[in-house]
Amino acid sequence: MKENSIAIIDLGSNSIQFAIYNIENNSVHTEEVKRVKVAARLISYIDKQGNITREGIDLTLQILQDFQKIGAENGVSRMIGFATAVIRNAANQEEVLAEIQKKTAIPFSILSGYEEACFGYLGIIQAIDLQDGITIDIGGGSTEITLFRNRQLIEYYSFPFGAVNLNEKFTKGEIVTAEQIDKLQAYLSEQLQTLPWLSAAGLPVIGIGGSAKNLSRIHKAKDKKNSLNMSIEDIDNVFKELSSLSVTERSVIKGLSKKRKDIIIPAIQIISTLMNMTKSPYFAYCTQSVRDGFIYDLLEKTNNAS
Repeated sequence: MKENSIAIIDLGSNSIQFAIYNIENNSVHTEEVKRVKVAARLISYIDKQGNITREGIDLTLQILQDFQKIGAENGVSRMIGFATAVIRNAANQEEVLAEIQKKTAIPFSILSGYEEACFGYLGIIQAIDLQDGITIDIGGGSTEITLFRNRQLIEYYSFPFGAVNLNEKFTKGEIVTAEQIDKLQAYLSEQLQTLPWLSAAGLPVIGIGGSAKNLSRIHKAKDKKNSLNMSIEDIDNVFKELSSLSVTERSVIKGLSKKRKDIIIPAIQIISTLMNMTKSPYFAYCTQSVRDGFIYDLLEKTNNAS
């Protein structure tokens, strides 16, 4: 067993991820040495009463037990998990957490919207030198946006929509129509306008998570200059191409995961709407995640307590 290793489980609306970190002298400087991701799309297992169904709970338990085996095989000394919007908003969240504890004994916490946004910001700020910016993390069932200045978190908000539930509501189907896009865009503009601190902020937008990663990869595959930053025109060009294709046809797009080909349209539209509203000079993807911010916060608290 490795005393300097810890496994973090991120139980999200679209995917459940498991990452092993090596920790040096209880330092916040960590290294992710192994990661496993399962596209469980748990948000699809919500019934009309807002409960996660029996099928969804069983699927979650099976994935977590598989993660336990991977942890044991890699000599992990500690395993801890957190859940985001899908459990946070579930009517039967207490039942789900009780079953997780009973069947796996993995300690789990539910992140509030603030914690999810804050940990995303913490993950980003450890990886970039930017002084002022806006962060966005598009999940399956929620979207977190923050504003930081002088590398300090100033504003945050967690919206109860993400790539999966927006697709269900606005763009579901093999082919997306102009009417669907118009309705989606109108909805997102209305929602983002509720945050006055976003208006014409003129700051770079930094994205984390799978949707931001896929957008960046698609751009990278097309851009011969190999630029990491994307202008609003770059984003709109990707959006126009993808929205002109059927879900099946999107499979040929380099950089786009086949598991995201149906939900990528609303995800890119969120970023595009945010870029336009803030008059952002560019969008960039950051490889850090909420997990990185979570473990940074965890170790910082441990160090302060010792």
